[in-house]
Amino acid sequence: MIRPFLLALTLAATPALATTQDDINATLQGDEQLWEGLRWLAIADEIRKNCSDGFEARTLRATSRVLELYNRARDYGYSRDQIRAFQRADSTEARMRREVLAYFAQNGVREGVSETYCALGRSEVASGSPAGTLLRAR
Repeated sequence: MIRPFLLALTLAATPALATTQDDINATLQGDEQLWEGLRWLAIADEIRKNCSDGFEARTLRATSRVLELYNRARDYGYSRDQIRAFQRADSTEARMRREVLAYFAQNGVREGVSETYCALGRSEVASGSPAGTLLRAR
């Protein structure tokens, strides 16, 4: 008698898993903590790639952050393949690009102008922002 009760309690406490990749994408994009973490990683990476003066990635810190976010997605019960499909989905990439470009525009970054990326990178590092903690000036 106790076992059916525990099973029902466990199932009630477990979030319903999405059944299609579109549902999975919507669930993961809707997780603000997950999405914000991915956005900061993308911002730091774009600064690193586009600043000619040079920033290096804090590789260990970035890897740790990626694993935290991956584990958060796994907590929903999704497989590695489902999470990778989310990462590669056109809707994920398009939304991330819009949000990163909007952040850059708000902070004076002009596409193709390296110094604007460098200035933002220095500001992010100095303020200790989530993106700044992923970068190290050379």
